Amino acid sequence: MEMKEQIARWFAWLQSATSKEEERLARVYSDGRQLWASDGYSLHALDVATEKNGRVTVSEDGTLQVDEIGDIPSFATTMPQGEPIASVVISAARLKQAAEGQEGLVRLNLYGSGQALELSSAGKYALVMPVTEVEEWWFWRPGSEVT
Repeated sequence: MEMKEQIARWFAWLQSATSKEEERLARVYSDGRQLWASDGYSLHALDVATEKNGRVTVSEDGTLQVDEIGDIPSFATTMPQGEPIASVVISAARLKQAAEGQEGLVRLNLYGSGQALELSSAGKYALVMPVTEVEEWWFWRPGSEVT
């Protein structure tokens, strides 16, 4: 995949988490170390360092452009605190397949670390089996301090 196409996909995914109601959360931001977007209920972040703080757009030539501003909203309040009660590693493709068939509100049930993830909604059910033998370093989590 061409880098221009990859950036467009990343940006579209980030934009899908922006707010339609609140102006400050209607944009994608960079804190210099990562890109992120949030509507206050969900957060999407990407491990791409721009070394600039500000609003992010995609330029006409398909590259990321940061309009530097000092006062960007904090996403730290969206991040969960403490340790998770359970951790399940699953295939992104299988999770997407299971979630696509659900409608309305979806319940996620976790039965413990390394056990299956259960999704259910009105009349629909999916069970996604865990993946074993994974390395911790495969997984990234955004930092919340502005540099």
